[in-house]
Amino acid sequence: MNYTKMYSKAINNLLQKNKNVYYLLKLGIFIGKNYVKFFPDKRLPKSLRYLHQIAFDWTYRGITSKRCVWVNLFAPAEILLAFNLDPIFVEAISAFLSGLELEDELILRAESFGISESFCSFHKVFIGAILSNLLRKPKFLLATSSICDANLNTFRFISESLNLPFFFLDIPREYSKEAKDYLKLQLKELISFVEKMTGDKLDLHKLSRIIEIENKVRSQMKECLKLLGKKQIPTTLTFEMFMLYTSHTFIGKEETLRFYKMLVEDLKSAKEKNKKGVFFIHTLPMFEDNFKNLFNFSKNLTIIGMDLNYDFLEELPADDPIEALSIKLLKNPYNSDFEKRIEHLKNLIALTSPDAVIQVCQMGCKQSIGGSMLLKEEFKKLDIPFTFIDVDCVNKKNNNHGQIKTRLEAFFESIK
Repeated sequence: MNYTKMYSKAINNLLQKNKNVYYLLKLGIFIGKNYVKFFPDKRLPKSLRYLHQIAFDWTYRGITSKRCVWVNLFAPAEILLAFNLDPIFVEAISAFLSGLELEDELILRAESFGISESFCSFHKVFIGAILSNLLRKPKFLLATSSICDANLNTFRFISESLNLPFFFLDIPREYSKEAKDYLKLQLKELISFVEKMTGDKLDLHKLSRIIEIENKVRSQMKECLKLLGKKQIPTTLTFEMFMLYTSHTFIGKEETLRFYKMLVEDLKSAKEKNKKGVFFIHTLPMFEDNFKNLFNFSKNLTIIGMDLNYDFLEELPADDPIEALSIKLLKNPYNSDFEKRIEHLKNLIALTSPDAVIQVCQMGCKQSIGGSMLLKEEFKKLDIPFTFIDVDCVNKKNNNHGQIKTRLEAFFESIK
């Protein structure tokens, strides 16, 4: 008996009857986070078992905590962590709800409210969840202009719909003294905003400590990159996506540092790579059957990594955390023109030496789809097999599984 399918069906049935299913969702996540703690998947190395636990725990807190804040992936969550707040990013919630097979009903609700069919499904599921009262209201919202054009529209809609305070950071696309001064002023305004929302004062020493941990995490990330091209560990697409928690929103947590230290040790003791290594660009379709069948615990392919998990690798000045965060936000290669992103990708490829690269073009994401041909030209110069595939990572009905299967089979046949 598949209890997960029964649970998903029960939530869907109640949603369709406009019943409040928040407490049922909360119960399911609570059971899930304890299940992965006490009954871990023994096929996984210790580091990924631990990642499974902390990702579930952070999701649970993000959905249930009275100190929750909804953010986008590139928000300076370090400030929130310094206030002991519980941030959760849009994509994490949407992916979790899609994993429970709730996306059809939630997307229908968003589109029935007037949200465009071409809008990113990550955001549509999130908006649908809001319209369905599926989530506890957060204390406030925080988003940046980085990368995703949907952020401002989505967070503004939620702010107006739920009457929630919303702080938006406008990140300049060029690094300069003027841009840094402008951003530092905004970060100070953000701190004042959070102090007003919480009634607490920022402890700058605590924020500095968070940046110190973040620097240690990046040091471990660099060790991982050196090993990922040579070693292989059993994993799935889902666990690479889970790393977005540790590489972004919770990068300054002690648990994150512990995870990466464990991952480095697992990689050091892992067997030498004897499978085709694949590096992913942009995101991963962890629910699409063809990708799952090819990559999850694969005998022939190994997942080397995903670029978004290694988007910024510089050390930051921990003694001046506001300066540090402004540098991090401005120098992120995904915040600038596509040429800088390409250069960053080439550096990652040089470190990991993949046998192939796949760009996943999430439906509705203009910046992803728009750069595909430029990437194709660059990887052709590098003589590295490359392909891009249109996939909806959340709305499974949008995927032509037969076409995706044909594209993947043809691609991997060509690099045997």
